Amino acid sequence: MVAYGLVALLSVQQTRKNLVTEVGETGAQLILLGTTSSMATASAYFLYLLSTKFAGMSCSYCILSALLSFSLFFITLQDFGLENVRKVVGLQLATVGVVVAALSSSYMMVSPQVSRSSEVSLEPFETEITNQSSPLAISLAKHLHSIGAKMYGAFWCSHCIEQKQMFGQEAAKILDYVECFPEGAGKGRKIAALCAAAGIEGFPTWTIKDKVLSGEQELSALAEASGFVLEDSRPS
Repeated sequence: MVAYGLVALLSVQQTRKNLVTEVGETGAQLILLGTTSSMATASAYFLYLLSTKFAGMSCSYCILSALLSFSLFFITLQDFGLENVRKVVGLQLATVGVVVAALSSSYMMVSPQVSRSSEVSLEPFETEITNQSSPLAISLAKHLHSIGAKMYGAFWCSHCIEQKQMFGQEAAKILDYVECFPEGAGKGRKIAALCAAAGIEGFPTWTIKDKVLSGEQELSALAEASGFVLEDSRPS
């Protein structure tokens, strides 16, 4: 919010409203370019972590923030001008380097704490599915079961629970669900052999025929991947 607020303030300054009298037009342009470059670099780093360290997880706010950051960066570049950018390219590269170094250092400091937290053991538990299944969800679940589609998940995975809630009580019982941590999770607990053999790295993961879908999926996406077509039940 501080970064977006600074960009907004500097953008108004560019319109020569002179909200910050100590910063001239050129100074505001340089600060704006440095700020948007830092935001774009940080967004790229966060997307890298999301895709590599948190595979199968989704973050709509992260994606939205990245789109905004890159949009602001390219708009600033266009406004600043190619010739002027060439004059300060060294400063921009230094800014990018500092941001990456700072984020990497912060991540390295946090990683050991995350690793230690993973030593905590969790006993298996079952979360009740409260949603009612729609006719579409039940038909799709039966189709997925008939073609041998499997949903790999973990009892502690919130996205797995949300996926089951999307199907509802009746349909979720029809799905071929594979619990990857039937004996619990944490130090000394191993992933189930079926999940290890399938190379499961994130939850939920769907295997449908020759397709592998990572992360929580919409029913329409599962229908398309499995070739499911809802029969028209209207009277002819």
